[in-house]
Amino acid sequence: MMSMKSIFSDRILEWFEKSEKRFYILIDASNLLQFVDYVFNEVRARYIIVSGIDTQAGIELVYHFALDGAGAVVSLRVILPHENPRIESISPIITGAQWIEREIRELLGVEFLHHPDPRRLLMAEDWPACVYPLRREK
Repeated sequence: MMSMKSIFSDRILEWFEKSEKRFYILIDASNLLQFVDYVFNEVRARYIIVSGIDTQAGIELVYHFALDGAGAVVSLRVILPHENPRIESISPIITGAQWIEREIRELLGVEFLHHPDPRRLLMAEDWPACVYPLRREK
């Protein structure tokens, strides 16, 4: 992980080591695909999942990756604005991310740009537009 810290030093907003095997890296949304490509294709980390939560700071997405050989987990954090939360889809890099991005779109209202299949996944077709079950009340 230290190589990533030096390679991307100018694009890391915050580096937090919860323990020697658990890393959280806050990045700007515009840099997401570069980081994901590096972690997945260069470091060869295993993609776990993307989690999303509505926080006071914005919609936070956390992209979790396992470094199985080292027994470590690295999580890339991105905070999107509450109004019009948009980010590039990682599906072109990691096909397995398609379903969770669709779920996050429906439950939190995040638009994943260039997603190959933006159909609804969970909510009924008659579910009201712009009503997101996991969004905080304003």
